Amino acid sequence: MSKTIRTELTEYYLTRGIHPEHFNCPNQAFCRKFAHKGKMTETKMSLVGSRYGDKYPRIVVLSLDPPLGEKGNFIRPKQRTTAYVAAITEAENYTENRPKVHWAMTQILVKDILCLFGYKPIVGAAVVQESYANRPIENITPYFAHVNAAKCSMNKPDKGQANPNVHAICSRSYLRQELEILQPQILISQGKSANQILSNLLDKAGVEDNLPQVIGIRIGITSILWLPMDHPSHHTSEIRQRWPYYIKAIQKWATKSELEKSAKG
Repeated sequence: MSKTIRTELTEYYLTRGIHPEHFNCPNQAFCRKFAHKGKMTETKMSLVGSRYGDKYPRIVVLSLDPPLGEKGNFIRPKQRTTAYVAAITEAENYTENRPKVHWAMTQILVKDILCLFGYKPIVGAAVVQESYANRPIENITPYFAHVNAAKCSMNKPDKGQANPNVHAICSRSYLRQELEILQPQILISQGKSANQILSNLLDKAGVEDNLPQVIGIRIGITSILWLPMDHPSHHTSEIRQRWPYYIKAIQKWATKSELEKSAKG
């Protein structure tokens, strides 16, 4: 499935003028005004793991901004394509090269969800509800997709967030159709701003101020379990405290899904 979705996603980015190698976004003049010193790095495409949708539920994680584009792995346009981003990320060893808190907790969150569906983690792998210090962090990248609300990097110092106007125009222009292509079954939004973006997109007012919460939504033809959550970088303790609520909701959803499959079968 991941190959087909990657192809559809590439065609979508090309059609809308936001492919990094053929960039012609109609909103670029507006967004460049908010870039640090006017230096905007054009689109970094969404990460779609090589085994996304294989065997386990399709999980999509939504956060705000792509990484800085002025240094590191995402300087050249080709380095910002889905295939490149997935390949370089999947090759990482997170036990030896520990990622920042945001990405570490994202990996652990997705892994713990996959375990509910039969995934066998490595021995001693970090789990959501305990400190991951001195525990191996398993690289789960092949099994999920990661989407940024803003497609381009504003290159803010200290990885600062883009202006909310950038998030708003970008998500309003591209996010819904991208999610229709990805067809997530479980959608995780990270942090108040990302939760608010989805709230506005789906006409679900106030979700960002009422956590924990789990909402059944529909985007295109896909029924989705939406998990609005706290941001891993600054609210790890809240995520751990609220995790049993999310686990219970996912288990209930999984049981219902199996019953519906049996009824149709």
